[in-house]
Amino acid sequence: MFDLSVIAKGGLWVLVDDEDGELGAFGSRAEALKAAGDYEARFVDEPRHVLIQEEAGEWEEAVVEATPLH
Repeated sequence: MFDLSVIAKGGLWVLVDDEDGELGAFGSRAEALKAAGDYEARFVDEPRHVLIQEEAGEWEEAVVEATPLH
């Protein structure tokens, strides 16, 4: 169920797909989560659970809505 992750690395937030690897690096956590919604809109039209990890921190979970395409 968790095929997308947002991981803090070196001051950036990296969006990672389990199959496709790194999809992009963003300046903020919010930008990375928005990108996760944009990415998900290409495949599904339902909320997706995304794992988030701050640098050397615990994992947490966020629910990301797919960005409407219209």
